[in-house]
Amino acid sequence: MTTLEAARSDIEPDVGPDVDYALYDADEHYYEPRDCLTRHLDKKFRSVVKWADIDGRITVLIHGKQLTVVPNPTYDPVGAPGSLEVYFRARNQDAKELRDIVRMQPIQPEYRDREQRVKRLDEFGVEQTWLIPSLGLGIEEMLQEDPESAMAVFSAYNRWLDDDWGYDRDGRILTGPMISLIDPVAAEAEIDRVLEIGTRLVIMRAGPVASPHGRPLSPADPSHDRVWAKLAEAGVIVAIHAGDAGYTKYLADWGESTKYMGMKASPLTEVLSVGVERPIFDMMAAMICHGLFDRHPTLKVATLELGAAWVPELHRRLRVAYGKAPQKFGRDPIESFREHVWIAPFYEDNITNLRDIHGADRILLGSDWPHPEGLSEPRKWIGDFVDLGEDDMRKALRDNQRSLTGS
Repeated sequence: MTTLEAARSDIEPDVGPDVDYALYDADEHYYEPRDCLTRHLDKKFRSVVKWADIDGRITVLIHGKQLTVVPNPTYDPVGAPGSLEVYFRARNQDAKELRDIVRMQPIQPEYRDREQRVKRLDEFGVEQTWLIPSLGLGIEEMLQEDPESAMAVFSAYNRWLDDDWGYDRDGRILTGPMISLIDPVAAEAEIDRVLEIGTRLVIMRAGPVASPHGRPLSPADPSHDRVWAKLAEAGVIVAIHAGDAGYTKYLADWGESTKYMGMKASPLTEVLSVGVERPIFDMMAAMICHGLFDRHPTLKVATLELGAAWVPELHRRLRVAYGKAPQKFGRDPIESFREHVWIAPFYEDNITNLRDIHGADRILLGSDWPHPEGLSEPRKWIGDFVDLGEDDMRKALRDNQRSLTGS
């Protein structure tokens, strides 16, 4: 075992099952500083993003609307990693509210500082991680009626990201610039820019593509083909992550509030899973049924912080649809799904079932660290993968991501 794999000096000794190799973690997060949206934002768009004090609470306003994808965009204090495990394992036997379960802590240096984060990865025995936005995942929905501002804000965000973290400085931390299809011409230009400076990963939200001029578009609409072609040709991984997908609008039909509040979900919102399972199920179905992978056969997609509970039902529906009308598909849709899409399950998912349905070589570890809905450290996830068996567990915890990134 290498020094990297062994160096975990301040991690609590009782971590359950362990392995003798370093992990590859496809879903960790940074916490953005206050100027992440404005440091590089063109003066023309400075009025779009404002920080404000609302009733003693510091928050972000986008076109005058409060950003709600994260409860506290200053992140100080912030929920401690793993402190919501009892909630997400559905073991809240004391019927506590989320605010009474989560444990708060001051923001830690490694949440914002790359050098400190690498040290933390060494302690955790993580060889490579993909770092994913936090508040950045709520921006697109708030700017869906203003594509010009949306693309300007995303480009500014991506420039900040390169400043503070880099897209891939040494193979240890890969960050993904945010890409939106809301303006495909601007998206092409942004992809060209970030490819030039070395990105190997881009981030998209799960959901349809908003259009201020009419009905939303499928991400697989041919008008987006030049964007997908650039990503496929460059071998860039498209990481689709949970965020504000705009699906709360469907709740109004059932008498619920349409305001996106992150984890503060009503029982019906939780059951309908409008923030997680529904958007990614629909997006993957659209990408497959609208022929995206037929037209771009080298495209690679990873779904992150979206779990795996939706995967069996999508397999079933694709199988039935293909059996009814095979002539309407370019190829077997299940084969296409398995070939092009890697899945990072939640720890509460049935991971062996995912393996049996989708394949051991298409599973990723996505720890969500340091978000409170993850676990206290990435190696705590190992116990949830043990039932895969030694060989398949190594694929999920290391080899699959290593193969995807080519390192």
